[in-house]
Amino acid sequence: KIGAGLPELARKQLKACLRENADLFAWSAVEMPRLDPEVACHQLTVDLNAKYVVQRRRKQSPEKEEAA
Repeated sequence: KIGAGLPELARKQLKACLRENADLFAWSAVEMPRLDPEVACHQLTVDLNAKYVVQRRRKQSPEKEEAA
């Protein structure tokens, strides 16, 4: 959600700024014709022979759990 945790006025100003400048953002790769894919793409280096490890569950206080 845009501006979560911000005061109402700041959230409205942020949304207005993003709407006014929406033309500055690229929404797909087609809108970035000269961008080198080596810069824009990433990959994860994963060892296919590695064993899976299940992390232990972390407990939180009831207040934090409710917020999450």
